[in-house]
Amino acid sequence: MNELQQVLLIFAIIVIAGLYILQKIKAKRNSSAQNPEAPAEQPNRDSAEKALNELGEAHIPLSQQTQHRLHMDDEEEVVPDSQLGLSFGQEFEKPKPTPPAADVEETAETEERKPRHVVLEAEDIHPVGGVEEGASPVGDDDYKPSFGIPEGGVNTPETEVETELKDPQVFAIIVMGTDDFLWPKVNQTLQGVGLVPSEQGIFVKKDSMGNEIIRVANLMEPGTFPLDQPTNSELKTAGVVLILELPTTVKAPAVMHDMIMMSRKISQRLNGRLYDAERHLLKESDLQAMRDAAVAYESAAI
Repeated sequence: MNELQQVLLIFAIIVIAGLYILQKIKAKRNSSAQNPEAPAEQPNRDSAEKALNELGEAHIPLSQQTQHRLHMDDEEEVVPDSQLGLSFGQEFEKPKPTPPAADVEETAETEERKPRHVVLEAEDIHPVGGVEEGASPVGDDDYKPSFGIPEGGVNTPETEVETELKDPQVFAIIVMGTDDFLWPKVNQTLQGVGLVPSEQGIFVKKDSMGNEIIRVANLMEPGTFPLDQPTNSELKTAGVVLILELPTTVKAPAVMHDMIMMSRKISQRLNGRLYDAERHLLKESDLQAMRDAAVAYESAAI
């Protein structure tokens, strides 16, 4: 250990000892400052207790009779059964509850609203003019009033109900092309637009009840299709014809619209054109005229 370390160690010991001595001195001063106040507070406490004791005098003890009277109020008063049924007069009896005035008024109103039955006693009914001379008297049971109705009765003329029956009308649209249509292509197209083959050898469109409303036949004689050979490519046809006969089970405007739309789809898929029954090319105005004719027909569902 060199000299510098020894000097530092001695200096540290001196500092620690000085701090310890200072703490001891401060502790003694604090204790001496608190102790003188304790004797000064003691006389004040004694004087306060003495003053409180001198405020009042001691209570006079109660007698046994007075204590008994005080305890009697705490006990429940027992009333004998013989006195429970005694009456103390009208002044002490509780008044009986009376129904409110509103209930009384309601009962009066309900009685007034009740239907009053009136019994009518009818006397014997006799003719006003009495009995004619020379006529035999008629008993009360045999007489019946006529009430102004003649004896012969009322003659009502028979009216004939005329039912206006409209004549059936037939509309046709032909689909043809520049060349003949192959039968397999025609079969696929007709079934693709919602038509189904029938037993007559043609295609038909049916309603929800299974009734035929639109028929599609072969333009070539005899008008039927070779349904038993659906894939025979050697068979051809010049065209197809859509037939609508009014009235049908569907409203005329609706079924006419279906036939026109169906003919357009068939012509587009077969690359054909629309013609009328006389094989004249149909224009848009002609199709609109067919729609107007169906509206004018006013076909009702049968």
